[in-house]
Amino acid sequence: MKVTRERKLRWFIPLVFFFSIIIDSALPAIFPAEFLAESQHIVSHLMLYWVITFAFYFREREVLLYSLLFGVVADSYNTTIIGVFAFGYWFIAYCVTRIKRYLPKRGLVHFMLFIVLISLLDFAIFVFYRETGYTQVTLSRFIMENLVPTLIFNTVLSFVLYFPTRSILTWLGYENYYIV
Repeated sequence: MKVTRERKLRWFIPLVFFFSIIIDSALPAIFPAEFLAESQHIVSHLMLYWVITFAFYFREREVLLYSLLFGVVADSYNTTIIGVFAFGYWFIAYCVTRIKRYLPKRGLVHFMLFIVLISLLDFAIFVFYRETGYTQVTLSRFIMENLVPTLIFNTVLSFVLYFPTRSILTWLGYENYYIV
């Protein structure tokens, strides 16, 4: 029996999302504390990286469904409010599926989209937590202590993931993934 692209996507996307949730929780803990100031925190967005990647390069139906489902899993695993990341991942996947036809399918565009969407997601979650009273952090503190270290960390993470992503996309049947 031949394994088709659709079959690969059907089992591969949930598998990648599942492991991304686990790795997302572990990466900040194993990151050397010497690189961070005492009050700085990083958030790994590996799951978001794969949501954007799959939404950018493949059909939307599976990605939207899995981003919502695994967003709920990520919320139950990492946060106190169920639905924050679930909605965020789903909304980002939805937006990417709507704008992808206007963007060239290049690694550099994917990288820039990832950085912009991390900023938007983290800012939206900050505003949500601030408005609901879960945090009293000011915007400037949030930017300097959370957003900047998170962006630096995830920028490096996306560079490290470039070649594995290229190999995975080729294996899944997408051929035109280039840096520029």
